[in-house]
This record gives sequence, C-alpha cells and structure tokens, in this order.
Amino acid sequence: MKNKKILAGMAGKGVIALLSLLVLVLAGVAYIFSNNMLASPAKFEKEIAKVEEISESDDVSEIEVDLDATKFDNLDAELSDIEAELN
Repeated sequence: MKNKKILAGMAGKGVIALLSLLVLVLAGVAYIFSNNMLASPAKFEKEIAKVEEISESDDVSEIEVDLDATKFDNLDAELSDIEAELN
C-alpha cells in the first residue's frame, strides 16, 4: 500500500515537471515572437534576389561590374546590435 502511494507521488511530480517544462518552452516561443527576433522572410528574399542578379560570366570585366555593384558599406551593420545583445 505504501509503495502505491510513493509511485503515485512520483507520477504526480513527473506530470508537474512536464507541465513546467511546457510552460517554459511556450514562454520562450512567446518571447521570441513578441520581440520579433525571427528574421522576416522578405528581408532574406531581397538579399537572395540581389545575389541572383550577379552575372554568371567568368570574364574579368563582368566580375568587376558585379563587385562595383555590390555594396559592402553595410556589411557589419548588425554587428553592433549583436554586441549590444551580448553585453
């Protein structure tokens, strides 16, 4: 009889632990979506479209044109945001 009570208590603790874990996971998902931490697909689609505009030629003049058209000035634009989040 005493063993049944112990097993019932252990099962109850397992259910509580599982529910607690579920609540934490749901809270994390809600936090990510509320802070819009997931990148929007439209942003990536624009970047992919820019890459696809590059010439497929391996001629030096075509490569120079592609390099001149590529903007490297904002290459590390998100670096300051990442550093701010880490600190």
